[in-house]
Amino acid sequence: MKRTIAITIAILATFIQVLAQNTTDTSGNAEFYHKFAFRSFSNENITLPYREASICQNESEQSALVIFLHGGSHRGDDNKSQIRSTAIRAIVNYLENSNIKSIVVAPQCDKNHFWHDYDGKVSTALKQLIDKLIADNSNINSSRIYIFGYSSGGAGVWRMISDYPDTFAAAMAVASYPRNAYPKNIAQTALCCIMAGKDDKAKVSLVKPTIKETQKYGGTIKFIVEKDCDHISVCPVAFSDTNLKWVFNKRK
Repeated sequence: MKRTIAITIAILATFIQVLAQNTTDTSGNAEFYHKFAFRSFSNENITLPYREASICQNESEQSALVIFLHGGSHRGDDNKSQIRSTAIRAIVNYLENSNIKSIVVAPQCDKNHFWHDYDGKVSTALKQLIDKLIADNSNINSSRIYIFGYSSGGAGVWRMISDYPDTFAAAMAVASYPRNAYPKNIAQTALCCIMAGKDDKAKVSLVKPTIKETQKYGGTIKFIVEKDCDHISVCPVAFSDTNLKWVFNKRK
């Protein structure tokens, strides 16, 4: 009987320990997530839940506005998944370490749409959100608006800088290729484009023609192919301090 009770207690203790590990963040994730307030924006067609973080706000200069577009696997409406990417963590760390006063906004696309949808409903809503952020915060520097995206989020970056060539100081598109985008418009925004040599989803061959055409229009493009990376492993490599510095050094 005593042996049975002892075994039961041991199993219960193990269960409690596992539960605690699953609910208590020991890796610093909770601290990172708590930087971001919950927000939402809607127009007549689309609702965009988004998270917003204010970085280095003790500085006296105006804030840069930084938009991050997540990949396809983070679509939904929980308003949480989009800030779990290593990419946005790298962006925030760079801004903090470089003491760049900024507002970081990470919207979430629902599962019925993609950032690069051909009907333009999502990109229109995203531009309206950006316009509202600027209108509501006179401290945002309109010459320092940046947009980043990975995978389908990168395709959204291509779409946004094509549809709104006068908006962004610079952009970064990772592991993605343009769809319904126009090189003449893209050329108006400094672009860091990073692809993976072993990517079977976003192949390098799909982006090269647009890169060449954009350069013919005088576009400023930093084009990198990480030959040993695939679609997943290229993300942490792409969002390096070197590449982020290149983007954030640009002004409109």
